[in-house]
Amino acid sequence: MAIWLPRLPCDRLIRSGKVTPGDRPLVVYSKTGNAYSISSLDRQASKAGLRVGMALADARAIRPQLIAVEADAEADAALLDQIATWCDRYSPIVVKDPPHGLFIDLTGCSHLFGGDGAVLTDIEKRLARQGFISRSAIAPTPGAAWAMSRAGRARLADDDGLRDILAPLPVSALRLEDSAITLMKRLGLDRIGQIMNGPRKPFAARAGRHAMLRLDQAFGRAREALSPHRPPPEQFALRRLIEPITSMEAVMTVAESLTSELCGRLREDGKGALLFRLNLFGVDNRTREVDLGLSRTENDAAIVLRLMGERLGMMPEALDAEFGFDALRLDAHEILPVILRPIDLAPTSLRDREAEARLVDRLAIRLGDTSIGRPSVHQVHAPERANRWTKLPLILDPPPLAEDGVVRRPLTLFRHAQPVTAISPMPDGPPKRFTWRRIAHDVVRAEGPERIAPNWLRAPNAQSRDYYRVEDKHGRRFWLYSEGPQDGMTPKWYVHGLFP
Repeated sequence: MAIWLPRLPCDRLIRSGKVTPGDRPLVVYSKTGNAYSISSLDRQASKAGLRVGMALADARAIRPQLIAVEADAEADAALLDQIATWCDRYSPIVVKDPPHGLFIDLTGCSHLFGGDGAVLTDIEKRLARQGFISRSAIAPTPGAAWAMSRAGRARLADDDGLRDILAPLPVSALRLEDSAITLMKRLGLDRIGQIMNGPRKPFAARAGRHAMLRLDQAFGRAREALSPHRPPPEQFALRRLIEPITSMEAVMTVAESLTSELCGRLREDGKGALLFRLNLFGVDNRTREVDLGLSRTENDAAIVLRLMGERLGMMPEALDAEFGFDALRLDAHEILPVILRPIDLAPTSLRDREAEARLVDRLAIRLGDTSIGRPSVHQVHAPERANRWTKLPLILDPPPLAEDGVVRRPLTLFRHAQPVTAISPMPDGPPKRFTWRRIAHDVVRAEGPERIAPNWLRAPNAQSRDYYRVEDKHGRRFWLYSEGPQDGMTPKWYVHGLFP
């Protein structure tokens, strides 16, 4: 579906209340070169004989009483983005076509609203109630829908009748460049039907490859990539309601149906989601979004519904709709395979990882996602930057060991390395004896060195470190490093961590 809002700048001014045209024509002008020209106008201005592209001085000469307002491209873009978000009620794939258009991918969605014709009628009626003048069309390709919404009389087209519908339309409906349109008119080619069956090479040589591409896109011979205004969900479930609902109980009833459908599809694929988003489409043309982030992939409808209910209970503003909600959609994001763990018939530990995940989810809902975290290990060279706190989603399993199973970094790492007094027979070798916290340790085993170069962007004057894993005669293991000159001078020694 292509939606065209030809008078968007004027509609924005009238809806905001900043301009009350009455019987006076309203135009929006912008500077083109060294002159001001009309970029948008309302119906009264069109009836008065004004048109887009006309010089503002000429328009004032025709209608001295007209209201002229300078264009605000940023405000128009923000309003188009709001309308695109509002259109999410029809499909999660909405594409902005600036400055005054939208595309909606209705694949698999139009039957939920009674068919393509019902969707067209519903969208235009709702936009009209909001104060927008619009024209829309549905076709097999974006290019054909764009052409029909701008220049065609037909509103619906299928593959069989597409050629007959596009043939009488002007060549400007192909989204050609101005130079190509001027050339085509000079050659007497005013309609799409005059070029769609003609030889391709002469047409491309005169109008350019871009014109040929637009022609192929309109008829579906070339694919056209469209980028949604925000990433669409991988899976979703939608319910359109006959009557608006306002109560928490009614919202949860619809949410139960949505979670059952969505989680059922996820289970069939052996997958789960880390993020569920409930979209509440209000009659007041506002969309409320409720996010539910989980600590592990989930596809159990009962668990998702219970946690969603708690999330809604913590966000009463999400249900603050004066006229209720007429549609709800549940999206699943960050979908991953669900790893089934074997059941230990003779468990040696009473630890229940699933119960831990449920507890983390409930605490995150009540305390906030930023209040829940766990320490994690990141693969970075600087040891003091390897340990961080990870926010949701959490991975409750410990970090994997190296392929050979050797723990090369200590589990206990000091925030700041502590100095020690060490005796080493060689300046670039491991110590034989060191004193830490007034206690002497005789080294019986040592492994290393592991040289870690400094990050010269963070610390330009830092020096390289040579790390050693050492063990004293009592079996205690330390992580030491030497820092400083290695050419005959005594380096400085530090203990940075402890091994279990």
